[in-house]
Amino acid sequence: MLQMNVDGFEVYEFPAPNESSTKNALFFAHANGIPAQTYKSLFEKMAQQLNCLIISYDMRGMGRSQIPDLISENLNNTGAWEQLTKDHIQLFLKIKSLKSEKLNWILAGHSLGAWLSLLASKELHNYKLFLLEPPILAPKIILQWTIIALLKKRHLSPRGQRVKRRKTQFPSLKIAFNELKKSSLMKHWDDEVISDYIEGSFQEQTPGGQITLRHDPAWEALMFEEYPIGAWWAFLKIPFQIRTKIQPLFFVGSKSDTCNPNAKFWVSCFFPKLKWIELPDGTHMFPLERQMETISLIKSNLLDS
Repeated sequence: MLQMNVDGFEVYEFPAPNESSTKNALFFAHANGIPAQTYKSLFEKMAQQLNCLIISYDMRGMGRSQIPDLISENLNNTGAWEQLTKDHIQLFLKIKSLKSEKLNWILAGHSLGAWLSLLASKELHNYKLFLLEPPILAPKIILQWTIIALLKKRHLSPRGQRVKRRKTQFPSLKIAFNELKKSSLMKHWDDEVISDYIEGSFQEQTPGGQITLRHDPAWEALMFEEYPIGAWWAFLKIPFQIRTKIQPLFFVGSKSDTCNPNAKFWVSCFFPKLKWIELPDGTHMFPLERQMETISLIKSNLLDS
C-alpha cells in the first residue's frame, strides 16, 4: 500500500502486481465513519487477484484527511452529501490525470461511498459504477424517516443519535480492540480488519497510551441526517438522459438492513440498465466480512462489463 496526501485528502493506492498489463482501476469511496484504511486487506487481495489498480481516500473530516468537515468550518448551509460528491469528482479527476491514459476506470464505493459514486455520474457518466450496499431503506423505515424529515426533525435520526453517543476515547489500542471486537458492527470482522479500522480512525495521545477518535461524531451523524426523503429523490438529481445511459451495478446483501434487497424493481425504473447482484446471507458489511466472495463477485462482473 502506498499512502500520500493529495490536495489535503489522505489517499491510499494499491498497485496491481503486473502494472504493464493492468487494464482496470477502481476509485473507491468508503462507508460513513469507516475510513479507507479499514478496507486495506480487501484491497490488497483484490489488487492481486484482479491485477487492477485500486485508489481509495479518506473523505473530508474523516480518518487522516486534512480537509475539515463542514461543521468545524461553519458551512452547514452547504449540503454535506453535495460537498462530498464534489470532493469525490475533483479528487478522481486529479488522480486520473496522474495515471496512465490507457486505464479503464470504475467508480466504486461502499454504503455512503456508493452513493457518492452514483451521484458523481451527473458529471462522470462515462465510467462504470460498482456500488456496494448503497443505502436504500425498506418501506417501513423510509416512511418513518419521511415523516421525521418533513417535520424538520432530522436530528432525531436513530442512527445519527447512536453515532453521537459513540465512544471517542480508549485507554489503549488493546482495550479498543477488545471492546470493538465485541460490538455488533464488528463481531464478524477479522482481527486484521478491526486493527486497520482502529489505526485509520484513532490517534495515540501518548505512545502506548490513550487513543482518540480522529473525526467528530457530529459530522458522521450529519451524513445520516442528510439521507434524502427517499432514494428516488436523490435518483432524480441525476438527469434523465444520464440515468437511462449508465449501467450501475448494485451489489446487495440478501440480509442487509440498509440496502433493501427487494428494491430491485423500482430502482430499475430510474436506471433501466441496472444490474442487481445479490450475495446470499450478506449483511450491509459484507465487503469487510466476506472479502473473498466480494472479490469473486467483482471479478465476474468486471469481466462481463
